[in-house]
Amino acid sequence: MIKFRSFFVLLIILLATSGCRYFNTDAFSGSTLVWESGANNYFNRERPHPLEFGEDILVTGEVEKDVRVNLAKLPWRSVAVKESRMEGDSLAFEGAFRYDGYALSDILSTVKVDKWSKEEFYPPVDLYVEVWNEKGEFAVFSWGELFYSADPYNVIIAKNVTRVIPGKTKELWQLPKSAKIVSGGDRYSARNISNPNKIVIRSLRGDFKVDREPEFFISTALEVNDGTQPVLTFPSLPAHLPVVEKRTLFYGQSMGYKGEKRYRGVSIEQLIGESFLLNEQSLRSGIVCIEATDGYRASFSLSELMNRADFKEPLVMYGGDEKGRDGFSLFCPGDMFADRAIKSVNKITFVKISD
Repeated sequence: MIKFRSFFVLLIILLATSGCRYFNTDAFSGSTLVWESGANNYFNRERPHPLEFGEDILVTGEVEKDVRVNLAKLPWRSVAVKESRMEGDSLAFEGAFRYDGYALSDILSTVKVDKWSKEEFYPPVDLYVEVWNEKGEFAVFSWGELFYSADPYNVIIAKNVTRVIPGKTKELWQLPKSAKIVSGGDRYSARNISNPNKIVIRSLRGDFKVDREPEFFISTALEVNDGTQPVLTFPSLPAHLPVVEKRTLFYGQSMGYKGEKRYRGVSIEQLIGESFLLNEQSLRSGIVCIEATDGYRASFSLSELMNRADFKEPLVMYGGDEKGRDGFSLFCPGDMFADRAIKSVNKITFVKISD
Protein backbone atom coordinates (compact mmCIF):
# COMPACT_ATOMS: atom_id res chain seq x y z
CA MET A 1 0.00 0.00 0.00
CA ILE A 2 2.84 2.40 0.88
CA LYS A 3 4.65 1.60 -2.37
CA PHE A 4 1.48 2.22 -4.39
CA ARG A 5 0.89 5.55 -2.63
CA SER A 6 4.50 6.62 -3.30
CA PHE A 7 4.14 5.71 -6.96
CA PHE A 8 0.88 7.68 -7.19
CA VAL A 9 2.48 10.77 -5.62
CA LEU A 10 5.45 10.51 -7.99
CA LEU A 11 3.09 10.23 -10.98
CA ILE A 12 1.22 13.39 -9.90
CA ILE A 13 4.52 15.30 -9.59
CA LEU A 14 5.66 14.19 -13.04
CA LEU A 15 2.38 15.21 -14.63
CA ALA A 16 2.42 18.60 -12.89
CA THR A 17 5.99 19.43 -13.90
CA SER A 18 5.37 18.34 -17.50
CA GLY A 19 2.72 21.01 -18.03
CA CYS A 20 -0.08 18.42 -18.17
CA ARG A 21 1.06 17.36 -21.66
CA TYR A 22 -0.05 13.78 -20.98
CA PHE A 23 -3.64 14.93 -20.77
CA ASN A 24 -3.29 17.29 -23.75
CA THR A 25 -4.68 20.15 -21.67
CA ASP A 26 -3.92 23.85 -21.63
CA ALA A 27 -1.56 24.67 -18.75
CA PHE A 28 -2.61 28.34 -19.09
CA SER A 29 -5.76 27.37 -17.18
CA GLY A 30 -6.13 30.78 -15.47
CA SER A 31 -7.65 32.02 -18.72
CA THR A 32 -10.68 29.77 -18.21
CA LEU A 33 -11.63 31.10 -14.76
CA VAL A 34 -14.72 33.26 -14.36
CA TRP A 35 -14.61 35.52 -11.32
CA GLU A 36 -17.71 36.58 -9.43
CA SER A 37 -18.82 40.21 -9.34
CA GLY A 38 -16.73 42.20 -6.87
CA ALA A 39 -13.54 40.17 -7.39
CA ASN A 40 -10.26 41.95 -8.02
CA ASN A 41 -9.79 40.40 -11.47
CA TYR A 42 -11.41 42.55 -14.20
CA PHE A 43 -10.43 40.38 -17.18
CA ASN A 44 -12.49 37.24 -16.53
CA ARG A 45 -16.08 38.40 -16.05
CA GLU A 46 -17.40 36.00 -18.68
CA ARG A 47 -16.32 32.74 -20.22
CA PRO A 48 -13.98 32.74 -23.25
CA HIS A 49 -15.54 32.46 -26.70
CA PRO A 50 -13.74 30.10 -29.10
CA LEU A 51 -12.56 31.38 -32.50
CA GLU A 52 -12.31 28.82 -35.27
CA PHE A 53 -8.80 28.18 -36.60
CA GLY A 54 -6.90 25.29 -38.16
CA GLU A 55 -4.28 23.07 -36.53
CA ASP A 56 -1.27 24.46 -38.40
CA ILE A 57 0.06 27.43 -40.36
CA LEU A 58 2.51 27.69 -43.27
CA VAL A 59 5.86 29.43 -42.71
CA THR A 60 7.79 30.28 -45.87
CA GLY A 61 10.19 32.87 -47.31
CA GLU A 62 13.80 33.03 -46.12
CA VAL A 63 13.79 29.61 -44.47
CA GLU A 64 15.72 26.40 -45.12
CA LYS A 65 12.45 24.83 -46.28
CA ASP A 66 8.76 25.64 -46.14
CA VAL A 67 7.11 24.14 -43.09
CA ARG A 68 3.62 23.79 -41.70
CA VAL A 69 3.93 24.42 -37.96
CA ASN A 70 1.67 22.29 -35.76
CA LEU A 71 0.07 24.78 -33.38
CA ALA A 72 -1.35 22.17 -31.00
CA LYS A 73 2.14 21.57 -29.59
CA LEU A 74 2.66 25.23 -28.65
CA PRO A 75 1.76 26.95 -25.36
CA TRP A 76 -1.07 29.44 -25.17
CA ARG A 77 -0.40 33.12 -24.44
CA SER A 78 -2.79 35.90 -23.47
CA VAL A 79 -2.90 39.60 -24.33
CA ALA A 80 -5.37 42.30 -23.28
CA VAL A 81 -6.12 45.06 -25.79
CA LYS A 82 -8.33 48.07 -26.42
CA GLU A 83 -9.20 47.83 -30.10
CA SER A 84 -9.83 50.87 -32.31
CA ARG A 85 -9.66 51.90 -35.95
CA MET A 86 -8.55 55.11 -37.58
CA GLU A 87 -11.38 57.17 -39.08
CA GLY A 88 -9.95 60.26 -40.71
CA ASP A 89 -8.66 62.51 -37.94
CA SER A 90 -10.41 60.52 -35.22
CA LEU A 91 -10.94 56.88 -34.24
CA ALA A 92 -13.68 54.31 -33.82
CA PHE A 93 -13.46 52.36 -30.57
CA GLU A 94 -14.33 48.68 -31.03
CA GLY A 95 -14.04 47.32 -27.52
CA ALA A 96 -11.73 45.91 -24.87
CA PHE A 97 -10.84 42.22 -24.97
CA ARG A 98 -8.52 39.57 -23.64
CA TYR A 99 -7.33 37.19 -26.34
CA ASP A 100 -5.71 33.76 -25.87
CA GLY A 101 -3.76 31.94 -28.55
CA TYR A 102 -0.38 31.18 -30.10
CA ALA A 103 2.46 33.72 -30.05
CA LEU A 104 4.19 34.48 -33.35
CA SER A 105 7.53 34.22 -31.54
CA ASP A 106 6.70 30.65 -30.46
CA ILE A 107 5.61 29.70 -33.98
CA LEU A 108 8.75 31.15 -35.58
CA SER A 109 11.03 29.57 -32.97
CA THR A 110 10.31 26.19 -34.57
CA VAL A 111 11.73 27.06 -38.04
CA LYS A 112 15.28 27.48 -39.38
CA VAL A 113 15.96 30.81 -41.08
CA ASP A 114 18.08 31.01 -44.24
CA LYS A 115 18.69 34.75 -44.45
CA TRP A 116 19.54 36.66 -47.61
CA SER A 117 23.17 37.93 -47.64
CA LYS A 118 23.92 36.15 -44.36
CA GLU A 119 27.57 35.85 -45.37
CA GLU A 120 27.89 39.64 -45.50
CA PHE A 121 25.52 40.55 -42.66
CA TYR A 122 24.64 37.66 -40.36
CA PRO A 123 22.65 39.27 -37.47
CA PRO A 124 18.90 38.65 -37.81
CA VAL A 125 18.07 42.25 -36.83
CA ASP A 126 17.16 43.07 -40.44
CA LEU A 127 14.50 40.35 -40.68
CA TYR A 128 10.77 40.97 -40.66
CA VAL A 129 7.66 38.86 -41.23
CA GLU A 130 4.48 39.30 -43.21
CA VAL A 131 1.40 37.53 -41.86
CA TRP A 132 -1.07 36.92 -44.69
CA ASN A 133 -4.73 35.97 -44.66
CA GLU A 134 -7.04 34.32 -47.18
CA LYS A 135 -8.19 37.72 -48.52
CA GLY A 136 -4.66 38.65 -49.61
CA GLU A 137 -4.20 41.15 -46.76
CA PHE A 138 -0.98 41.11 -44.75
CA ALA A 139 0.40 42.66 -41.59
CA VAL A 140 4.10 43.30 -41.00
CA PHE A 141 6.10 42.69 -37.82
CA SER A 142 9.81 43.26 -37.37
CA TRP A 143 12.00 40.46 -36.07
CA GLY A 144 12.96 42.78 -33.22
CA GLU A 145 9.44 43.27 -31.88
CA LEU A 146 8.99 39.49 -31.81
CA PHE A 147 12.40 38.41 -30.48
CA TYR A 148 14.24 41.42 -28.97
CA SER A 149 11.24 42.97 -27.24
CA ALA A 150 10.85 42.89 -23.46
CA ASP A 151 7.37 41.46 -24.17
CA PRO A 152 8.01 38.82 -26.87
CA TYR A 153 4.61 37.10 -26.51
CA ASN A 154 2.52 40.18 -27.23
CA VAL A 155 1.63 39.24 -30.84
CA ILE A 156 -0.60 36.17 -31.09
CA ILE A 157 -2.93 34.27 -33.35
CA ALA A 158 -6.06 34.42 -31.19
CA LYS A 159 -8.15 31.26 -30.70
CA ASN A 160 -10.20 32.54 -27.75
CA VAL A 161 -11.68 35.94 -26.94
CA THR A 162 -13.16 37.31 -23.72
CA ARG A 163 -14.77 40.72 -23.41
CA VAL A 164 -13.36 43.04 -20.74
CA ILE A 165 -16.75 44.21 -19.50
CA PRO A 166 -17.10 47.58 -17.71
CA GLY A 167 -18.31 46.99 -14.15
CA LYS A 168 -21.07 49.63 -14.17
CA THR A 169 -22.24 49.95 -17.77
CA LYS A 170 -21.96 46.17 -18.46
CA GLU A 171 -21.36 47.04 -22.12
CA LEU A 172 -20.94 43.92 -24.26
CA TRP A 173 -18.59 44.70 -27.11
CA GLN A 174 -19.25 42.91 -30.39
CA LEU A 175 -17.20 39.73 -30.57
CA PRO A 176 -15.03 38.90 -33.59
CA LYS A 177 -16.32 36.01 -35.65
CA SER A 178 -13.03 34.39 -36.62
CA ALA A 179 -9.46 33.86 -35.48
CA LYS A 180 -7.19 36.84 -35.97
CA ILE A 181 -3.75 38.28 -35.45
CA VAL A 182 -3.72 40.41 -32.31
CA SER A 183 -0.90 42.88 -31.73
CA GLY A 184 -1.09 43.71 -28.05
CA GLY A 185 1.20 46.73 -28.16
CA ASP A 186 -0.59 48.73 -30.86
CA ARG A 187 -2.58 51.93 -30.28
CA TYR A 188 -4.71 51.45 -33.42
CA SER A 189 -5.62 47.86 -34.34
CA ALA A 190 -4.57 48.09 -37.98
CA ARG A 191 -2.56 44.86 -37.83
CA ASN A 192 -5.31 42.72 -36.26
CA ILE A 193 -6.28 40.98 -39.51
CA SER A 194 -8.63 38.00 -39.56
CA ASN A 195 -8.00 34.38 -40.60
CA PRO A 196 -4.19 34.35 -41.01
CA ASN A 197 -3.02 31.42 -43.11
CA LYS A 198 0.64 32.10 -43.99
CA ILE A 199 3.77 33.69 -42.48
CA VAL A 200 6.51 34.92 -44.83
CA ILE A 201 10.00 35.69 -43.46
CA ARG A 202 11.92 38.39 -45.34
CA SER A 203 14.94 40.62 -44.82
CA LEU A 204 15.71 44.20 -45.77
CA ARG A 205 17.08 44.59 -49.29
CA GLY A 206 19.22 47.41 -50.60
CA ASP A 207 22.64 48.57 -51.68
CA PHE A 208 24.20 48.21 -48.23
CA LYS A 209 27.97 48.60 -47.83
CA VAL A 210 29.20 46.79 -44.74
CA ASP A 211 32.47 47.97 -43.15
CA ARG A 212 32.97 46.41 -39.73
CA GLU A 213 36.05 48.51 -38.92
CA PRO A 214 35.45 51.97 -40.39
CA GLU A 215 38.15 54.60 -40.02
CA PHE A 216 35.55 57.22 -39.09
CA PHE A 217 32.56 55.93 -37.13
CA ILE A 218 30.34 58.98 -36.74
CA SER A 219 27.22 60.22 -38.52
CA THR A 220 27.30 63.95 -39.12
CA ALA A 221 23.81 64.07 -40.66
CA LEU A 222 20.63 62.01 -40.58
CA GLU A 223 18.66 61.49 -43.79
CA VAL A 224 14.97 60.54 -43.78
CA ASN A 225 13.83 58.87 -47.00
CA ASP A 226 10.21 58.11 -47.92
CA GLY A 227 11.27 55.18 -50.10
CA THR A 228 11.54 57.30 -53.22
CA GLN A 229 13.67 60.28 -52.26
CA PRO A 230 15.11 62.12 -49.24
CA VAL A 231 12.45 64.23 -47.55
CA LEU A 232 14.42 65.53 -44.57
CA THR A 233 18.04 65.89 -43.51
CA PHE A 234 18.95 66.69 -39.92
CA PRO A 235 22.39 68.17 -39.12
CA SER A 236 21.42 67.90 -35.43
CA LEU A 237 18.27 67.35 -33.38
CA PRO A 238 15.66 70.13 -33.63
CA ALA A 239 15.83 72.34 -30.56
CA HIS A 240 12.04 72.60 -30.17
CA LEU A 241 11.48 68.86 -29.58
CA PRO A 242 11.32 67.70 -25.94
CA VAL A 243 14.30 65.67 -24.75
CA VAL A 244 13.57 62.40 -22.94
CA GLU A 245 16.04 60.67 -20.63
CA LYS A 246 16.06 56.89 -20.08
CA ARG A 247 18.20 54.71 -17.83
CA THR A 248 18.68 51.08 -18.78
CA LEU A 249 20.53 47.92 -17.85
CA PHE A 250 22.31 47.42 -21.17
CA TYR A 251 22.08 43.75 -22.16
CA GLY A 252 22.97 42.14 -25.49
CA GLN A 253 21.59 38.80 -26.60
CA SER A 254 25.17 37.65 -27.41
CA MET A 255 27.46 39.48 -24.98
CA GLY A 256 25.11 39.86 -22.02
CA TYR A 257 25.28 42.61 -19.38
CA LYS A 258 27.22 45.77 -20.25
CA GLY A 259 26.34 47.95 -17.28
CA GLU A 260 23.76 50.62 -16.52
CA LYS A 261 23.59 53.39 -19.10
CA ARG A 262 21.74 56.67 -19.47
CA TYR A 263 20.44 57.91 -22.83
CA ARG A 264 18.94 61.27 -23.77
CA GLY A 265 17.13 61.88 -27.04
CA VAL A 266 13.88 62.72 -28.80
CA SER A 267 11.02 60.40 -29.72
CA ILE A 268 11.40 59.06 -33.25
CA GLU A 269 7.65 59.51 -33.70
CA GLN A 270 7.95 63.25 -33.07
CA LEU A 271 11.11 63.55 -35.15
CA ILE A 272 9.95 61.88 -38.37
CA GLY A 273 6.20 61.31 -37.89
CA GLU A 274 5.22 63.87 -40.52
CA SER A 275 7.60 62.41 -43.10
CA PHE A 276 5.58 59.22 -43.70
CA LEU A 277 1.89 58.85 -44.52
CA LEU A 278 0.12 57.29 -41.54
CA ASN A 279 -3.11 55.42 -42.26
CA GLU A 280 -4.56 51.94 -41.76
CA GLN A 281 -2.63 50.54 -44.72
CA SER A 282 0.77 51.97 -43.82
CA LEU A 283 0.45 51.04 -40.14
CA ARG A 284 -0.52 47.52 -41.16
CA SER A 285 2.15 46.83 -43.78
CA GLY A 286 4.84 49.52 -43.47
CA ILE A 287 8.44 48.54 -42.66
CA VAL A 288 11.30 50.94 -41.90
CA CYS A 289 15.05 50.42 -42.33
CA ILE A 290 17.31 52.25 -39.86
CA GLU A 291 20.87 52.17 -41.15
CA ALA A 292 24.31 53.07 -39.81
CA THR A 293 27.44 54.38 -41.55
CA ASP A 294 29.14 50.96 -41.20
CA GLY A 295 26.28 49.13 -42.95
CA TYR A 296 24.63 47.81 -39.79
CA ARG A 297 20.85 48.03 -40.15
CA ALA A 298 17.71 46.91 -38.38
CA SER A 299 14.10 46.56 -39.42
CA PHE A 300 11.25 48.26 -37.58
CA SER A 301 7.57 48.03 -38.40
CA LEU A 302 6.02 51.44 -38.91
CA SER A 303 3.55 50.55 -36.16
CA GLU A 304 6.23 49.93 -33.53
CA LEU A 305 7.65 53.37 -34.31
CA MET A 306 4.43 55.39 -34.73
CA ASN A 307 1.60 53.32 -33.26
CA ARG A 308 2.63 52.19 -29.79
CA ALA A 309 0.23 51.94 -26.86
CA ASP A 310 3.05 51.80 -24.27
CA PHE A 311 4.74 55.12 -25.23
CA LYS A 312 8.14 53.40 -25.58
CA GLU A 313 9.06 54.72 -29.02
CA PRO A 314 12.77 54.53 -29.88
CA LEU A 315 14.82 57.60 -29.05
CA VAL A 316 17.00 59.32 -31.64
CA MET A 317 20.04 60.76 -29.89
CA TYR A 318 22.82 63.15 -30.84
CA GLY A 319 26.12 64.09 -29.22
CA GLY A 320 26.89 61.30 -26.75
CA ASP A 321 30.30 60.60 -25.20
CA GLU A 322 30.61 57.03 -26.51
CA LYS A 323 32.30 56.18 -29.79
CA GLY A 324 29.64 55.90 -32.48
CA ARG A 325 27.17 57.88 -30.34
CA ASP A 326 28.90 61.24 -30.70
CA GLY A 327 26.77 61.80 -33.80
CA PHE A 328 23.28 60.33 -34.33
CA SER A 329 22.36 57.05 -32.65
CA LEU A 330 19.31 55.06 -31.52
CA PHE A 331 18.01 53.59 -28.28
CA CYS A 332 14.94 51.31 -28.00
CA PRO A 333 13.33 51.51 -24.54
CA GLY A 334 10.88 48.70 -25.35
CA ASP A 335 13.59 46.16 -26.19
CA MET A 336 15.01 43.59 -23.78
CA PHE A 337 18.21 43.31 -25.79
CA ALA A 338 20.56 46.04 -27.03
CA ASP A 339 20.94 44.72 -30.59
CA ARG A 340 18.84 47.52 -32.13
CA ALA A 341 20.52 50.30 -30.13
CA ILE A 342 22.27 51.35 -33.33
CA LYS A 343 25.35 53.59 -33.30
CA SER A 344 26.26 56.10 -36.01
CA VAL A 345 22.78 56.19 -37.58
CA ASN A 346 22.76 58.08 -40.87
CA LYS A 347 19.59 57.00 -42.67
CA ILE A 348 15.95 56.14 -41.93
CA THR A 349 14.06 54.74 -44.92
CA PHE A 350 10.43 53.76 -45.38
CA VAL A 351 10.55 50.50 -47.36
CA LYS A 352 8.02 50.28 -50.16
CA ILE A 353 6.20 46.95 -50.03
CA SER A 354 3.73 45.83 -52.66
CA ASP A 355 1.20 43.04 -52.13
